[in-house]
Amino acid sequence: MIAVFSLAACQPNDPEATPSTPPAEPAGSAPTEPADALYFGGPIVTVDDALPAAEAVATRAGRIQAVGALAELEALTGPGTRRVDLEGRTLAPGFIDGHAHVNNLGLQAVGANLLAPPDGDAASIDDVVQALARWAETSNDDERMGWIYGMGFDDAVLEEQRFPDRDDLDRVSTDMPVMAVHISGHFASVNSRGLEVLGYSADTPDPEGGIIRRRPGTQEPNGVLEELAAIPVMMSALTPRTPEDIIYFLEKGLELAMSFGYTTAQEGRAFASSHDGLSAYADEKGFPIDVVSYIDYSDTSPLESDWHGPEYRNGYRVGGLKITLDGSPQGRTAWRTEPYLLPPDGQGPDYAGYPAIPDDQVVIDLVDRAYREGWQVLMHANGDAAVDQMIRSIRPAQERYGPGDRRHTLVHGQYTRLDQLDDLAELQIVGSFFPMHTFYWGDWHGEIIGEEKAQRISPTRSALDHGIPITSHTDAPVALPNLMQVMWATVNRVSRSGKVIGPEERLTPEEALKAITLWGAWQHFEEDDKGSITPGKRADLVILSDNPLDIEPMRINDIVVLETIKDGKTVWRRAEP
Repeated sequence: MIAVFSLAACQPNDPEATPSTPPAEPAGSAPTEPADALYFGGPIVTVDDALPAAEAVATRAGRIQAVGALAELEALTGPGTRRVDLEGRTLAPGFIDGHAHVNNLGLQAVGANLLAPPDGDAASIDDVVQALARWAETSNDDERMGWIYGMGFDDAVLEEQRFPDRDDLDRVSTDMPVMAVHISGHFASVNSRGLEVLGYSADTPDPEGGIIRRRPGTQEPNGVLEELAAIPVMMSALTPRTPEDIIYFLEKGLELAMSFGYTTAQEGRAFASSHDGLSAYADEKGFPIDVVSYIDYSDTSPLESDWHGPEYRNGYRVGGLKITLDGSPQGRTAWRTEPYLLPPDGQGPDYAGYPAIPDDQVVIDLVDRAYREGWQVLMHANGDAAVDQMIRSIRPAQERYGPGDRRHTLVHGQYTRLDQLDDLAELQIVGSFFPMHTFYWGDWHGEIIGEEKAQRISPTRSALDHGIPITSHTDAPVALPNLMQVMWATVNRVSRSGKVIGPEERLTPEEALKAITLWGAWQHFEEDDKGSITPGKRADLVILSDNPLDIEPMRINDIVVLETIKDGKTVWRRAEP
């Protein structure tokens, strides 16, 4: 059994945790080689319970050489040591997102910004239309893609409280296909030309696990696509078409991730084709930060390749299997055991969302194979019915093969019931939660599932109290890959309207920081190598404008990343104002 998860879990001084690289010689002894860099002059948040804070950090050959008092670490320096005076800024471990889609970050970095305030300006459908039209006029990337597109509109926040449809997007263009991707990544709206390009017409049936919304009283598509009517065509339409374009978008996304302090990024749903692009980039150029992929169940061949395993090759590896069980809670396609109080357009009062894989046996067989092959599994499950399906699929495999140290992970779990936490703890399932929902959609959840249930979305404190290991994530490009915003939401749980959503589910700043550093490393089986500023671990670091453990909690999201350091080398630095 996994020990009860606590603040002390995953620390290298834990007798059950052995660092993969021996610590360097203690400070004050005669070093065989001088430090490459010495950091001092500001708060150093180590996220290591054995030494939570320090005056200085020395790095050597991409590793943490020593941590401690500045006077003692001076003995490790030499003529070639780079001395980095933090000048009051904060040094912390590099960030590790519990779940994101780094392969799609380039689409967010390049396309029209359709996010609502404060991340963008799209507060109405007119704003969405204008942003797309402005992007088409000022960017050459529509020619690169063959589509006019933008990312992140949110019907829950738009003034009209609805999705833009084909008629709205025809105002952008009737000649070029236009696509507006929903903030959840589970929906898309397209114009009339886009429907033609996709081959969607009145004669096109809804695919299993998806819906093509129709004009009232007809079978004619209205331009709004849900789940598996949207996701595959988004993947197809918005995939760069040439090797040069693939590199262009990938590097734009990596730059965005590094600007928010990522030193390890996740591709949380890699199809075989996207894995091919990522592995080719690793072979040809090498990643500036680490990228770990989880392969969609539709084609598991990358899990049978030499990319799968615990070791990175040129910054890339395959970590395990991804299974998606339902959709988006804010989009009301998450699969629930109770009806939504406010059903989406075209649905009746009994509507409770729907499964992505209706046949339980398909999921059971996938999980059985994962246990047999030793694959870690990430399961997207937002609604409580989907979480039930996850539990039903894991229990028989656990009984057959035994628990082991598998770290299967529930991704999102917004509507997880508190009674399900006992099962998740028993089955040793990690909870990677999405606390940013409390800000972006906390008020909306109150409308669609009721105020009482909305208080329990992203139940981070309850999960910890049940002994469930947790991480938190951005699900970027669903939102910007801003882990300081995640930390802010995890600590404060304040909605757009200023309402506190589930105060009893708040974490402390220290816990919230661990959820995006050390505990993120643990989820990926990398806690011996990453996640804290500990001698022997990789020198994966960020320099922050302020100390997230000391700043007033409501100002945590004011903190900006000033520099991102991977294996001791600066990979991104904020330009001077």
